[in-house]
Amino acid sequence: MSHPIIGKTKPRILVSGHLPPPMGGIATYYQSLLNSSLPQQVDLCFVETSSQKRTQAQSGRFSLSNLVSALSDCGRFTNAVIKHRPQLSHIATADGLSFGKHGVCVIIARLFGSRVLLHPHCGFSVLYTDQPRWWQWFFRTIIRMTNGVVTLSTEWNQLTAILPGSSVYFLPNGIDLSAYRAVGLERRVVVKEPHHLKVLYLGYLGKAKGSFDLVEAAIRISKDKLPVVFDLVGGDWAPGEVELVKKQVDQVGLGNIVTLHPPVVGAQKIDYFREADIFIYPSYSEGMPIAVIEAMACGLPIIASKVGGLPDLVIDGINGILVDAGSPDQLANAIKYLSTDPDLRIEMQLKSFQRAFDKFDIEKIVPRLIDIYERTLKGGSV
Repeated sequence: MSHPIIGKTKPRILVSGHLPPPMGGIATYYQSLLNSSLPQQVDLCFVETSSQKRTQAQSGRFSLSNLVSALSDCGRFTNAVIKHRPQLSHIATADGLSFGKHGVCVIIARLFGSRVLLHPHCGFSVLYTDQPRWWQWFFRTIIRMTNGVVTLSTEWNQLTAILPGSSVYFLPNGIDLSAYRAVGLERRVVVKEPHHLKVLYLGYLGKAKGSFDLVEAAIRISKDKLPVVFDLVGGDWAPGEVELVKKQVDQVGLGNIVTLHPPVVGAQKIDYFREADIFIYPSYSEGMPIAVIEAMACGLPIIASKVGGLPDLVIDGINGILVDAGSPDQLANAIKYLSTDPDLRIEMQLKSFQRAFDKFDIEKIVPRLIDIYERTLKGGSV
């Protein structure tokens, strides 16, 4: 059966993903995608395949409640396939139970004659390299059933070595950046000289996100008596981790330097970006974090670990500094370096703002996604 090509007849596309709540990177991406020009260019049906009642700390983990939710999600996906009869199913996934559940969705889509694009919103290592052999076998089996994999970072180029002939399409994350433009434009060409330089982290808190390393870096900064303060904004990555971070801060007496804040959205989140001088993201594994794109659009220099898609966002020495994951010393040194060089911060502010709007605004992403759809419907590859 031949498939209509975009431009002649709108193809039927089923997109499965997650919308807020809870708010997170994947939810923000798919909300932006649905609010973009994409629905006007294809016959699009969206299906939610993640429970909106589940918190991030509960997501991706094997539990009875999550297994029940996964069965419900797969049932909802099946109904959408039957009703919409998609020529192409664009299936978002992540690590852990999410990949298992969406692997089932891949099988369902293929059984109903749909082509499939799988879109992992996580790093390659956490989904494959660091997993046991039985999981790696399952991963390869599911990937072979797809017609292509949409990847967030060049880290995923490893996939073609494991599965030669795989169609791998690099597509960075993108969101609607209009809400952040004013903050980026407001940031003065001459860097302000605040009483304290503010370092902001915004995202989930926990070991996997480098939160404990960040507190260790703050200890080193405080010993040097540099005028730097830290705002850590977010909720648990895993159950109880925010309390563990708070306990670490209290034990070393950093309460006047490191402040933990609950998760924020909308105008409150933008206020944190506005007040910050440096954005920091010391994660151990990533896809392509939306928070970093938002910080760039607000004109902030970035300090980030060189994992996953972060090196695709942050060009070392241009709009930020890349460090090894799990290195408090490197984090502290990068903060010291930027805190004492206002001219460099000015330059990085401008580069971050420009790079965000040149590369990661959702309307820059939509034409590339449509091209991927078109290639997949034609049966071609990159």
